[in-house]
Amino acid sequence: MTLQEKVDLSKTIIKLSAQAYPKLFVACSFGKDSRVLVDLAMQVNPVAQFIGIDTGYEFDETLKFADSLVNTLGMNFQWVKPSSDDKTRIDKEYGESFIKNDQYKCCEMKIPAINSILNKYDAWITGLRRDETEYRKNTPLVETGKIVKINPIAFWTKDDVWQYIKENKLSYHPLYDKGYLSLGCKPCTTSGKTREGGGRQGQFERAGRFGGTKNVGGECGLHTKL
Repeated sequence: MTLQEKVDLSKTIIKLSAQAYPKLFVACSFGKDSRVLVDLAMQVNPVAQFIGIDTGYEFDETLKFADSLVNTLGMNFQWVKPSSDDKTRIDKEYGESFIKNDQYKCCEMKIPAINSILNKYDAWITGLRRDETEYRKNTPLVETGKIVKINPIAFWTKDDVWQYIKENKLSYHPLYDKGYLSLGCKPCTTSGKTREGGGRQGQFERAGRFGGTKNVGGECGLHTKL
């Protein structure tokens, strides 16, 4: 498929999803894939509901870019956060360490944060792509679980994403220009230019995520527990 054909198919998936699931939100991390998803979703529905997860450990650049984009585009956007009780519980469980059982504390904060709103929705749309990592190579367009998950750009490549951003002159997260390949919370994200212990990273897009755990380059838990 050409990029335009992928764009048209993705917009059709978003449109049909909104018709099938009136109570629907679009996940938004403000990374490059979310930036494309925001543009596509707002073309289909300018008042689409966007949800971002603030774990309390976001990059300052993420919060500034989010604020700018929301205001510029007039996005219908909401941050969700873990409750004070959940934060206290997780802080106590982790103690002085930021990693426990191969899980970062910031990642642990995501589940109670998103769970706080799931009962209001029938489905959510994500920016997952199959070529991001080995863990996502079989990502379907629609997944069922605790809530229906729709992945309308699953078949896009990294090059597709950047081509779309360039051709449509979209603003994007400034940390990409500083060498970051994939963005999450500040504690569990590095630029990914080199592997732990040295050596060139190459093209592994999510290699800078979750270093020091067996999940390096993998998942934070958000997409495996829902």
